[in-house]
Amino acid sequence: MSSEGSFVIGLDLGTSGARAVAASPEGVVLASATHITPAPFMDENGVSEQVADGWKVAGFAALAKCIRILREHGVALSGLAALCVDGTSGSIVFLDENNRPLYPGLMHNDTRAAEEANELNQLLEAHCREVGYRFNPSFALPKILWFKRHKRLLFSKVRRVAHQADYMVGELVGRYDLSDPANALKTGFNLVRQDWPEELDKLGVRELLPSVRPSGEVIGEVLPEVAEEMGIPRQARVVAGLTDSNASFLATGASLPGEFSVSLGTTLAFKGLWTDLVHDSSGAVYCHRHPNGHWLPGGASNVGGACLKFFFPDQDLSVLDTEALARFPTEVACYPLVEVGERFPFVSTGADGYYQQPGDEIDQYLSLLQGVAFVEKWCFAKFRELGIEVRGPVYSTGGGARSDTWSQVRANILQIPVARCSSTDSAFGAAVLAATTVFHGGDFERAGKAMTGVSRVFEPDPKWDVWAEEKLAEIQANCGRLGWI
Repeated sequence: MSSEGSFVIGLDLGTSGARAVAASPEGVVLASATHITPAPFMDENGVSEQVADGWKVAGFAALAKCIRILREHGVALSGLAALCVDGTSGSIVFLDENNRPLYPGLMHNDTRAAEEANELNQLLEAHCREVGYRFNPSFALPKILWFKRHKRLLFSKVRRVAHQADYMVGELVGRYDLSDPANALKTGFNLVRQDWPEELDKLGVRELLPSVRPSGEVIGEVLPEVAEEMGIPRQARVVAGLTDSNASFLATGASLPGEFSVSLGTTLAFKGLWTDLVHDSSGAVYCHRHPNGHWLPGGASNVGGACLKFFFPDQDLSVLDTEALARFPTEVACYPLVEVGERFPFVSTGADGYYQQPGDEIDQYLSLLQGVAFVEKWCFAKFRELGIEVRGPVYSTGGGARSDTWSQVRANILQIPVARCSSTDSAFGAAVLAATTVFHGGDFERAGKAMTGVSRVFEPDPKWDVWAEEKLAEIQANCGRLGWI
């Protein structure tokens, strides 16, 4: 179809709200809007629940705001070619015979299903070996079994289990029985065989699970009543979506095997592209499937910007940045965890961080920046151990990517160029997926080149290569002496 005057919309459903982004085939953001949702209910027992209809309310509100902005800017709404929805990974809702929620959504960070996760790792041992991961309590399938076991009366009324993104798609097209491989992974979908494991029939849950369509495949048109209310064309299509982390990866434009995006926020989150399925016996790394057929190995450390908030809660970090870069490097080493437990580059329930005594405030600040960068370097070493040929640049996203000082420190320690991305919005990534289907012939590399960009690249100084390797070895040895690895 002709793309002249056309655009797509990506809709991201998060924990705190929904965001809609309208983009042209060239990646120009035409409009964007957000709408907040009430915070999830959480407690010390691992509960994390959110009213599922809040996803729908926020999603439609964000869409309506985005469409209003387009109209105000004179954009012809008849040009809307497709929509795509992404959601948080592992978040699910239980629906009745009328596709209405029976219970609040169980969120991505709900961890009540530890016992069920252990049982699944035994029952589905062959499946786990084949797909290269282990179930953990935050995965969707353990939560489904937990609900079946602990909410028996309600479970007897369940007719469909929908992921967060699936539920919103259902509200758009009237189909609540469809999902995509990215969202279905944590529900047990076998990405190698492209099917659900037979064991799910024995567990009594298979009939509740959705049919899985490839991400980007057109799955329907918006309902007439939705089109009329929103003022959009009835022929606007909805394509199968993906999870928020996968959408963020698409937003970076990374498209070659060995390229990684790293989100530096409260924690460090990794997502890369590789030709083969990666198996990690520790369970720290697991793979989603890229819509082009490649694999998306990823992992997440509990280390990240949280350490700066902990040690410098009320300070203007930009002031510290200037002095820290001039003093690089410091010999003060640390593993900057501020909570107990680590997920990557090693798995340890008892790791709680360590810190050497700094000389002053700048020394402490720089040691934290370096500490996070060394954890990142260690993580990339683990990816290499798993057979991945990591190539530069590292596409940098998240709040930490805004710091020039931190970006340069990371480049020097990683000895890989660090590229700050022009857009890292999950909603924009969902728009890239929709545009790949309707404008770019399904070619993700072409879509990435057309729609995404890099605002700045930080080149490593090679004189720090040997020092960085020796310092990482010191940190690894300290973690070993503490019994974490």
